[in-house]
Amino acid sequence: MAVMYIYRNFIEDKRDLSGPVKKEAVSYGSTSSEEAYNSSAQVSIEQLTEEKTVISYVKQNHKLPDYYITKKEARKQGWDPSKGNLCDVLPGKAIGGDKFGNREGRLPDGNRYFEADVNYHCGGRNADRIIYTENGDVYLTKNHYKSFEKQ
Repeated sequence: MAVMYIYRNFIEDKRDLSGPVKKEAVSYGSTSSEEAYNSSAQVSIEQLTEEKTVISYVKQNHKLPDYYITKKEARKQGWDPSKGNLCDVLPGKAIGGDKFGNREGRLPDGNRYFEADVNYHCGGRNADRIIYTENGDVYLTKNHYKSFEKQ
């Protein structure tokens, strides 16, 4: 189960316990033993999309975690970006996996780039994104593509 893999390997011991976190139940047809574990260790979309968690996963696996969904697929399933309803129609999902064109040329040439939301907190999407390659190169932008920091 991808969510539990992410939780156990990238979040569990690295949680910031400084404040309350809104939790959402995420279910992907798990077994009864996994359901028991999930009920006591639900992982919020905020935790799943925390930039360090996603960056570490992409650098290690050269792809996004399974809980990311492209904009096209999310729209097919009822997401309306103007309503900010992703958490309502697709709980436990985040937007990512779409191609990034690098039209401004701020990233190195010669790569195919993809984008993903990070630090997502339900509702409308924020300006925080990662841009990544199939080779595991990752760039972080916190100002909606105006500048990038290689991770």
